Amino acid sequence: MGKGPDDQLLDTLAGVIRDYGRFSFDLERQDARKTQALFDQWSQHLLTGIPPPGAEKPASTKAFSELRAQFTAQRKQEQSEFTLSVDGLRDVVWSFITSLNREVAASDAADAKLSESMGALGSAMQTAPAAEIRKLALDAVKQVQTALQVRRERQEKQLAALSTKLTSVTSQLEVARREANTDGLTQLFNRKAFDARLEQTSEFAMISGGAAAVLLFDIDHFKKVNDTYGHPAGDAILKAVANAAARTFRGRSDFVARYGGEELVALISDRSHVDVMRAAENLREAVAAVRVPWAGEQLGVTVSVGVASRERGELSASWLARADAALYRAKKLGRNRCEG
Repeated sequence: MGKGPDDQLLDTLAGVIRDYGRFSFDLERQDARKTQALFDQWSQHLLTGIPPPGAEKPASTKAFSELRAQFTAQRKQEQSEFTLSVDGLRDVVWSFITSLNREVAASDAADAKLSESMGALGSAMQTAPAAEIRKLALDAVKQVQTALQVRRERQEKQLAALSTKLTSVTSQLEVARREANTDGLTQLFNRKAFDARLEQTSEFAMISGGAAAVLLFDIDHFKKVNDTYGHPAGDAILKAVANAAARTFRGRSDFVARYGGEELVALISDRSHVDVMRAAENLREAVAAVRVPWAGEQLGVTVSVGVASRERGELSASWLARADAALYRAKKLGRNRCEG
């Protein structure tokens, strides 16, 4: 028996809520992963009747009003932080425009005064005696010298101010770029940054013929950690694994990112497949040695690693798919192992 219109509407609403959490971004007071978990729970509440966030027992009816309030509060926070960021950059730009307009106005005033003096000198040349012409000429020269000196000093100050403002703008843009490419929880690069780096590495390897490899690794039984100890414990585990990965892959061309959820990825170049597999094993051992203090316990996890060294002429999508297939084999063969 098919679903009725009300069920279809509820499925659609739950899907929208889930996708909203999935594509959220980091905020000052809450990273994207917590937002995703929050709205995943709201989605499950709509579909299965589990307790909504903040409630201990299932509700007799769907908590639509509470969902709307949660959604509205989240959007307001996103809008507030985005507005503050844009307004800050806008203020710097307008400050520069105002400064430039003042410089133009000052130059125009100085030019008008010089033009007036030169006009008077030109008129005097027609009728005035030589002594007066000489005096007017000397005065004009002094005015020109003074104007040039004032303009030079003013321009030096303007250039210094402009340099300071440009440095500020560059710094803000660099921070924004770095934040846009950084995962808020682990402080590794995010999926967007990895996708761009994968394409660049693939194209460079296609031209140079150099070696490159993708290592896709997934925390084993991560859902069990969240279910047993809660999402904050899961966050602590993710951070610890990210730190272990960052310590393992420290080469100049090594690139480590959070691929999604509990899945991370490393992109390394200029190593043979044997060396890459050795690096994967080093990662596996480093993670296995991690212990995270939590609620009086020492939590430990393992990772499964899928490795794919790029083949000549291979496109990035095929390359990444082979790493994903190797990861699947590692998990199927018992986890806590490397396959490639």
